[in-house]
Amino acid sequence: MRSLVLTVLILSSIGTLNAAQPRQQPFRSTDPFEDITTPHEASSYKFKWPIHRVAIIGAGAGGLIAYHQFSRLNNFHVRLFERDSMPGGNWHYTANETSPNAPVPNFPTSKADFEPDLPPDGVKLPYEKSFEGVEEQRVLEVKIDQRAPKPIWERLGATGPRSYQEFRALPWPEQTPIDINRTHLQRYVRTFASFLSLNSNDNNLDVSYNTRVERVTKRYNITTSTENGQQTKTEAGWTLLLRRFTQTGNNSYKIRWWEEHFDALVVASGRFNAPNTPDIPGLSQWASLYPHLISHSRQYRRPEEFANQSVLVIGGSVSGTEIAEELDGVAGKVILSVRDSEDSAHTPPRKMHLSRVPRNVSIVPEIKSFHPFTAPGITSGKVELLNGTILHGFDRIILATGYRYSFPFLPQYINTSLRANETIPIQGTDAKSTQRQQPLITDGTHIRSLHLDIFYIEEPTIGFINMNTGIETFLYSEFTSAVLSKVWAGQAKMPSSDFMWARHWERVGKGYGRTFMAYGVEKQAAITKYLVGWLNQDAVKYGGYQLNLPSDNRLQISKLWVAARFPNYRGGDGSNGEWEPLSTGDGLFAINNLGFDSNSEGERDVETWSVRRDDW
Repeated sequence: MRSLVLTVLILSSIGTLNAAQPRQQPFRSTDPFEDITTPHEASSYKFKWPIHRVAIIGAGAGGLIAYHQFSRLNNFHVRLFERDSMPGGNWHYTANETSPNAPVPNFPTSKADFEPDLPPDGVKLPYEKSFEGVEEQRVLEVKIDQRAPKPIWERLGATGPRSYQEFRALPWPEQTPIDINRTHLQRYVRTFASFLSLNSNDNNLDVSYNTRVERVTKRYNITTSTENGQQTKTEAGWTLLLRRFTQTGNNSYKIRWWEEHFDALVVASGRFNAPNTPDIPGLSQWASLYPHLISHSRQYRRPEEFANQSVLVIGGSVSGTEIAEELDGVAGKVILSVRDSEDSAHTPPRKMHLSRVPRNVSIVPEIKSFHPFTAPGITSGKVELLNGTILHGFDRIILATGYRYSFPFLPQYINTSLRANETIPIQGTDAKSTQRQQPLITDGTHIRSLHLDIFYIEEPTIGFINMNTGIETFLYSEFTSAVLSKVWAGQAKMPSSDFMWARHWERVGKGYGRTFMAYGVEKQAAITKYLVGWLNQDAVKYGGYQLNLPSDNRLQISKLWVAARFPNYRGGDGSNGEWEPLSTGDGLFAINNLGFDSNSEGERDVETWSVRRDDW
C-alpha cells in the first residue's frame, strides 16, 4: 500500500515539475567549500610519471562507474579487482553468510577491515598453496574473510527513490517502482556490470573476482650510470600484491598470490567494511562472555531470529531505527538506545527516520556502562543509562554503531598515534615544507590529506571514490570518476601541491572528526557544480568530452518520496508541530529536538540522529 501511495503521489505531481533537462556547465563555478579562502593558483601539478595503467579496487557501484568513465578515454588500460565472487558491493546480499562478530574493543585501523595475508617470505611470485582435508566450517571462514559479507538484510529498502540510485548510462526501466529495495538494487548493479561486460560470467580479463588487494607499495625504476656505475632510484608507479581465493571442494581450497604494476590507483572499496564498536565501560566483558548474543548490525538478516526475545538496539541512525522497526511485533520487547552527540546536528534526516520508530519501541538515552555480572546469564546483566536508569533482562544486543574507514592495503599511510583532531605539525613557511608524511587514516572516523576528498595530496596518483557520507553514491561517483580520469589523462589540470595543502589546512581549521567527510544535499550539489564547471572549462583547453549536470527534477521527486515514506514527518524541527512526537510503549520518553532535558510533563526528550547510516 505504501508503494502504491508513493507512486500515485509522484506520478500525479510529475506534470507540475519543470521539465529541466541536464545542462552543460561550460565555465568554472565558485569554490564549493565556503570556508576556503585561498585564491586560485594558476600553476598545475606535475605528475612524477606517465599514467596509463590504472587499478580499481572494488566492483560496487562506485568501482563500476569508475571503470566506465576510464573506459570512455583511450588513454588507459584498466584492471578491476573485487574480493567478492561477483559485482554489487554492498548490494550483494547473502542470506546465510554473515561476517564474524565485530571486535570489542575495536581493532586498530590498520587491520579493522581485514588482516592482510601475505605469501611466505622468500617465495617467488606467483605463488600458489593448496589446502586439503580442511573442515567445511574452516573453508567457510576463509571464504567469508576473503569476500566480507555485506551489511544488508533481507527486507532492507533503499534510502531514497530510484532516481537517487541510478546509473545515468543505464537508467532504470520505467516500470520499476519508485520505492526500491535491496533486491532491485542487487539486480540493477549486476545488470550494469553486464552492460560493461564485467559480470562474473563475462570472462572479461579486465576484472578479477575473488581477488583481494593485500598490499600496495611504491614501485621504482633503477638506472645505472655507464660512467661511474652509480645507481639512481626513480619513482615509477605502484605494485599491487594480490590474493585470490578458490574453493576446490567441500573440504579444500587454494590461495594464489601474484603482483601487478600500475601507474595509478582508484580506491572504491566502500565505507562499510570495518565495524565500529563503542567504547562503553563493561561492554568488552559482556562480549567476551556472550559473543553469540551480542552482534553488530552488519550481521543482522531477519527479525525472526529474535522472535519473542528482549532486544537492546544501540544506535539511533538509519540502521538502528530500521532494525528496531522490523523487530517490532516479532521480538518480545525492543529498546532503542540513542545518544545526544556534540557532532549530531539537528537535521531533518534524523527526524525523518526517527519518526518511523513504532510506538511499541522504547527509546532510551545513551548507555553509561554495562555492569559486571553478579549471576550467570546475559539476562541478569544490568545496563546503566546516562540518566541513572538501570535496565536489565535483555536476551540479545545489536550494535548499530557504525563503521570506520580502513585501508589495510595502504599501511604506510595509516598513523594510529594521532587522535581525531591531532595533526603532524607543518614546518616552514609554505604549506608543504614538512618532510613528515601526512597520513590518510588515523582513528578511522575520517580520511584526511585529500584534495576535494578525491586525490591524496601526498600521492595524487591515488584517488578515492564514494568515501563521503550524505551523498548519492550512484550519481556522485560519476563526477568524481570523471575528475580522476580526466586529470590523469591530461584533459584537466590540478593545482600544485602547495595550493592543495593550503586549501586543505584552511578547511581543517574547523577540525577533523566524524563529520569531516559529511556532505548532504546542498554541499553535494555545490561540489558537483564546481567539478563539472572545472572539467568542462579545461576540456575546452585540453580536449575531451563535456559533462552535464543532473536534472533538478530529482529534488522534487525526492521531496514527494519523503512525504510518502515518512508520513509522520512534516518537516521543520518539531517545535511548531510540523511533525508528530511519538511516545514510546511505556510512555516514559517522547521524541523531539531538545536533548535529554525533562519537560514539564515529566517526559524525557531524546535528540538523536546523524547524517550517516549507522552512526550512533
